Amino acid sequence: MITVSNVSVSFGGQLLFKDVELKFTSGNCYGVIGANGAGKSTFLKVLCGELEPTKGTVSKPEELRMSVLRQDHYAFDEFTVQDAVIMGNRRLYDIIQEKDALYAKEDFSDEDGERASVLEGEFAELNGWEAESDASKLIQGLGLPEEILSQKMESLTGNEKVKVLLKSILPRNPRR
Repeated sequence: MITVSNVSVSFGGQLLFKDVELKFTSGNCYGVIGANGAGKSTFLKVLCGELEPTKGTVSKPEELRMSVLRQDHYAFDEFTVQDAVIMGNRRLYDIIQEKDALYAKEDFSDEDGERASVLEGEFAELNGWEAESDASKLIQGLGLPEEILSQKMESLTGNEKVKVLLKSILPRNPRR
């Protein structure tokens, strides 16, 4: 459950919205609607922790995985399709990147080994060993050939790109 308590956001003295009170409960679907400039994207940034509210709090369980489909679909153009899919679980993607950087070090230290051990544990908890096969299943489920996993996102049509990005953020295991 996500609880929004007394949240207000203003920019440069301009109030965007104020005193928002809301509870998102498990098992429900929610939509945010409103006119352009009403603060929908800003509110979603506050919900996912990307932006701090001017006032109030957003509370959510630590184990909650929240995914956001960004409006700028071109932001992923330099990534492979496989990386874009795995980025649907940003923490898993970050762990993979950090692990790869650690293991590539020529002067791998004891501290690096300890950090790698922690990362490996979290990687396993997040089903990291299945990430590539999950990405393949997802792509094939969209009716796209598995070979596109190694291509850059920029090579996809706009429609294909949105499908991949939307599908990548949907939970594969809703209980996680």
